[in-house]
Amino acid sequence: MGARRPLRRSERWLAVRIFFAVPRSAWVDLNMRRSLQDMGHELVRFDFPGWPDNADHAWTSSGKPRTNERLLKQFRAEHARKPFDLFFGYFYSSVVYPETIDLIRQSGVPTVNFSCNNVHQFDLVRDIAPRFDACIVPEASAQRAFADVGARPLHIQLAANPRVYRPYPEPRVYDVTFVGQRYADRADFLQHLHCSEVDVRAWGAGWQPRKRLDLAHAKAALALVEDERLDGLTRMLRQRITANGQKTQRPAEGVPAFSALTHLIRPRPVQTQRTPAPGDWVDTSAFGGPRLLHRDLIRVFSQSRISLGFATAGSSHLTDRRLTHLRLREFEAPMSGALYLTEDQPELAEYFEPGREVLTYADRDELLAKVRYYLGHSEQAERIRRAALERARRDHTWQHRFRQLFTALGLRANQEARIQHVRSRSD
Repeated sequence: MGARRPLRRSERWLAVRIFFAVPRSAWVDLNMRRSLQDMGHELVRFDFPGWPDNADHAWTSSGKPRTNERLLKQFRAEHARKPFDLFFGYFYSSVVYPETIDLIRQSGVPTVNFSCNNVHQFDLVRDIAPRFDACIVPEASAQRAFADVGARPLHIQLAANPRVYRPYPEPRVYDVTFVGQRYADRADFLQHLHCSEVDVRAWGAGWQPRKRLDLAHAKAALALVEDERLDGLTRMLRQRITANGQKTQRPAEGVPAFSALTHLIRPRPVQTQRTPAPGDWVDTSAFGGPRLLHRDLIRVFSQSRISLGFATAGSSHLTDRRLTHLRLREFEAPMSGALYLTEDQPELAEYFEPGREVLTYADRDELLAKVRYYLGHSEQAERIRRAALERARRDHTWQHRFRQLFTALGLRANQEARIQHVRSRSD
């Protein structure tokens, strides 16, 4: 996906050796890992199941202890063989013990942890955040929470990899699209467009309430494997078994991959009725579709006249204070050549110029008005699309973010000092 840019001599000199401890995730590989390797850095990878749950007894009693043992063993062995310049983690408290990070820090290697969605999911990292030398926190409004528990937050925003996210020479076959999960009041907004006779489409978890044994749903199951490998199937199967009232167990161990896939796409039995939450009543089957493979997701940005985004966090729309934050889509969509129309969010203007590079809406009526306007003004839409692509490629790559991290940690200064030392010895 895209040609690799040759490394400048100065970049090769500044290469660092990184212990890269991250979940098994296609997104991590395509964005973080590939960007660091393209910069010329040396990565020693340690991976683990994507999003384990502390409520899973099998994980907490055996999976988590074994994972921490493997982590320490691999780090110590590799560090003894050749010292690391940085320990980079993408951990939640459900994966790593605070004491494990303490032991790693005793090596003297700087430790950093990345997490996102901290506006409403800070509890997932609260216990481990203070144990790292620094935490990458994309959300400005979450910085205080980290500082209050004694952690050192670094405000480094999300980004996208231009080798992965790029425009495709595709015809515009959709008017308005959204790619992502159904939650909060997203269905209300899309239903408003649909009822106003706008041709809107959505793909992702929750948009098509009834599973079917068809190609689209088979590809959706494959998309889950693509992103999280078989760990995603394990998690989904456990949720399905629990929802059906059966005894919870680790279903993926010894379950053939094909059987797991067919179990996921098989229509669910009728469940006991429950009181619906606000927004659950919205029937999105007319315009909703299942999860997309990653390459298909990126192509949708090129195939769409308008690509939608949402900023509301969790279920905060049901409270007195709606929480918002920037998402990966704020960078992936423009980098893929989309005309991006997203929910208004205070931080957005720091990264894109609203009205010239991206579009925003504050409520359903403004969303509908802007959709109708830009569907009827294609030349203006194309100018905004091009401006966003240029800005994203110039300022919002993961390589930019990692350079910001290295500068904040003093790694670039340390590497430059090494260069000067080597040069002085050779003179």
